Amino acid sequence: VYADETMIDDSRVQGFERELEADKILGSADDNGKLMYLIQWKGTDAVDMVSASEANVKCPQIVIRFYEDRITWKRTKNKIVVDEFS
Repeated sequence: VYADETMIDDSRVQGFERELEADKILGSADDNGKLMYLIQWKGTDAVDMVSASEANVKCPQIVIRFYEDRITWKRTKNKIVVDEFS
């Protein structure tokens, strides 16, 4: 490493700052009223907690897939309602 190069401590770089593409959302959590997603990055084993508001903008299709995989629909007389979210 040359003296004029900036060294990046990879342990401090998290979330979309990694400049990696999100692969999937593994789970979600509430952090003091703020919805967070546990995101796994493509091509790595790395995971980070990322705010839902940031993920909604940067990887909306992955957020949609996360919810589609967890919502169960139930049909009652002439209407469909969300039965459960797991």
